[in-house]
Amino acid sequence: MSELDARYARGQETRRMFGGGTITSAGSVPGAWDVAPDLERMLGEALFGTIWRRDALSPVQREMITLSTLIVLARETQLRRHLGNALHVGLTPEQIVELIIHDTWYGGAPAGLNALALCKAVFEKRGVAFTPPRVHDTTEDPDRLFERGNRLRMQYMGAPSAARPAPPTEAERAFNRITGEYYWGATWTRPGLDLPSRCLCTMTCLAALGREGPLRSHIRGALHIGFTQEQVIEVFLHMTLYGGIAFARGAIDIANDVLVHG
Repeated sequence: MSELDARYARGQETRRMFGGGTITSAGSVPGAWDVAPDLERMLGEALFGTIWRRDALSPVQREMITLSTLIVLARETQLRRHLGNALHVGLTPEQIVELIIHDTWYGGAPAGLNALALCKAVFEKRGVAFTPPRVHDTTEDPDRLFERGNRLRMQYMGAPSAARPAPPTEAERAFNRITGEYYWGATWTRPGLDLPSRCLCTMTCLAALGREGPLRSHIRGALHIGFTQEQVIEVFLHMTLYGGIAFARGAIDIANDVLVHG
């Protein structure tokens, strides 16, 4: 067996993992391989047989990266497929829903709502019984919510720079307050995903969308909570064939710059 044949065989094992032990069909877009069989072979070798089999991240982490990329880029056909795959890979229904809630902040509410509708359909088709938890406390004082978010943010990113200027406009002050309450306070502190998983999803979303400035901050956050240099780069390697090589390469360049210059 040649090395490329061995990679393809490993890729078939990955696809069996997706299907709970069987390869269920010819991918998320039946018929595509009829016009480009070489692409099926290259993806089988490079994506499923090489990237998915690397040790730096677990299959659950890799599925989180895949789902996050597909959500923010609105790749609904492939997202439907991977929502089912995620259950076989090892994500719980609660983790999947929580990931969508988290990623809504990056892809926007329409992307989040569309992903939740697909998720509901996948759960129903597979007979998954899921009762959504009601975590958001509508009686909580907004100041406490803001402070809870601020504590989480400092745990994740460290203390902010003392030299940071005050917001120059009322609109930016409102932005900081609203995101402090609902992005950091109401979302990042939810129990459905742990902090490293939220960091992983965030780096993925920002890289897939090409958002250089925020990505730098979250790479620093990842390193602050214990991600290694190899793990950070591995996130962007994994998303290469889901989000595109240009975005993955750009994110790797940003990560290398952060690792050198802080």
